Amino acid sequence: MGLKGQSIFIKTLKEKQIMPLNISSNAKGILFIIAAVSCLSVMDGVTRYLTDYYNVIAINMFRYFFLFLFVISINSTGNKSVILVSKSKFKLIQILRGTILAVEMCFAHYLFLKIGLIETHAIFASCPLIVAALSVIFLGEKVGWRRWSAILIGFIGILIILRPGTKVFDPLSLIALGCAIAFAIYQILTRYVSSEDSPDTSLFYTGITGFVILGSVGPFFYTSVDNAHWIWLLLVCMLGAGGHFLMINAFKHSEASILQPFTYLQLVFVSIIGVLIFNEKLESEIVIGSLIVISAGLFTFWREYIKNQISEGMN
Repeated sequence: MGLKGQSIFIKTLKEKQIMPLNISSNAKGILFIIAAVSCLSVMDGVTRYLTDYYNVIAINMFRYFFLFLFVISINSTGNKSVILVSKSKFKLIQILRGTILAVEMCFAHYLFLKIGLIETHAIFASCPLIVAALSVIFLGEKVGWRRWSAILIGFIGILIILRPGTKVFDPLSLIALGCAIAFAIYQILTRYVSSEDSPDTSLFYTGITGFVILGSVGPFFYTSVDNAHWIWLLLVCMLGAGGHFLMINAFKHSEASILQPFTYLQLVFVSIIGVLIFNEKLESEIVIGSLIVISAGLFTFWREYIKNQISEGMN
């Protein structure tokens, strides 16, 4: 995609930020997060379609190439500078989190093809619970018995989805759980570096690291792309970059504890795409397990919100 096309895309994204002044900051954040989740859900649906024809590593190579150009473009306008944005006090950790995300995405997109969008995202819904558990180890955060109980209940929901020991159990589901753990570690590292680095710096390293890694191995998995599929590849790239851009803006306007519950909409959106377009089935175990996981996740968000409110009141 040419620089002119990128400029038009960036201008369009910026125009979406223009909202009436009477909309509260939290409302803006919620609108941005819903828009971001919508973009990423459609991106997953299009990616699922392309995995029938191309290797997931090659698909993500194109996606990260576009993200690389996008990051360079948005940091080369106005008062921004690529050199300034690239300055980080946690460069090695930034590279690590970027590497984890790039590898995790390749596995996740492979799972879309093998076990379906719905089951993959149902297992991914456990990510916030894993983050809450790992935050005790990596960030030294305190988690009370209520949130530990919610985490335990959430993992019971995961067991219902996985159905270990039954004939319908698919070992690939364990890879999906591994991806959820990897993405949780990525989020933990993102929270850690956010103490010093800006969201723009984190996005910069996400794009650059993924581009270097997948740009190095992607050509070995490249096959000729059908002319009709280039538009779908471009759409995946634009939706991915747009989703990241909107999500960053969401967290600039509102607190994570308020926005996180809306990320569960992605499971709803991809389930609709999976059923209507790819003829996937909403199995009762997946529905029940997902409801348990989401309920447990929402409870942990609520407890975190209450904890933050109490801390602010004491200050």
